[in-house]
Amino acid sequence: MVETANESAHGLASQEAGRQGAHSRALDILLQFASTPVLTAAQISSGTGIPASAVYRHLSALLKAGLVAPANHRGQFSAGPTALRLAANFRQEAVVKNHISAQLQQLSNETEELAAYLVVSDARALCVEAVEGPQLLRCSYSAGLSQPLHHGASALALLANLTDTEQSAIIAGLALEPDESTSLRRELVLVSARGFALSQGAVDSGVWGVSFPVFGADGVLAGAISTMAPSFRAIRNEKRLIASTRAAALILNAS
Repeated sequence: MVETANESAHGLASQEAGRQGAHSRALDILLQFASTPVLTAAQISSGTGIPASAVYRHLSALLKAGLVAPANHRGQFSAGPTALRLAANFRQEAVVKNHISAQLQQLSNETEELAAYLVVSDARALCVEAVEGPQLLRCSYSAGLSQPLHHGASALALLANLTDTEQSAIIAGLALEPDESTSLRRELVLVSARGFALSQGAVDSGVWGVSFPVFGADGVLAGAISTMAPSFRAIRNEKRLIASTRAAALILNAS
């Protein structure tokens, strides 16, 4: 039987589509561990819609690559050591080389409070670097922690500065009540007009926060720099904390 050129091309296209589909499924599985530390194959299948048999097949490849690792309990999995190397490389390129770490340290030294840098990741505000203040009673936040993109100053500063399309898609995915959605949109307009976001007990009771957006050289939102402090102390120093955080954002925006 002689295969025509069209049949051969169709076969190659089908193989390529199959490879792309497999890569997409492996990525979907890997991304599950960005929001949940430990998962079973059944949970991954439920969260992605990928058949359990295919989940196990992709997990086998991810385990070999070190991107996924067996968890403490049999049948459970977590992110693997290679993911840690990826995170370290990201921190070096995106945080250290862009002087974000140094600027956070300077901001924390100046305010004696927590300074943090957050980015948008999977419709959440993800902390990629944080420097705690020296005071005995202080706020604590760590790289890798995330929160919904509508709670707290950092989240609002990020959400308010996304494109209209991105913003609408994220708000739609929050499954808010109509009045909550309307209230959030009003808050985002205020944040955009003011140039920064403020929050009081929005994420944790007794915690005050201020956050300014940071933009890349192309004018696209890169992240947000924030100061967080116990409310009782922030009330006395609010203007100074806002001014210091604004100054840090201006330096990062100019770099």
